[in-house]
Amino acid sequence: MNLPTIIGALLVAALFAAIVGRGIHNRKQGKGGCSCGCGDCPSRGMCHPNLDQK
Repeated sequence: MNLPTIIGALLVAALFAAIVGRGIHNRKQGKGGCSCGCGDCPSRGMCHPNLDQK
């Protein structure tokens, strides 16, 4: 492998790690992965189980 290939692979790996890390951070903060308004959704317990415990 040459240097540009290694740099490209490192950039892709860093981008992947950033996306996964941000997803984990959002999940721990209680932000789900859905972009809809889940307040009236009958299946919101599947995405946000802590909302039904209030």
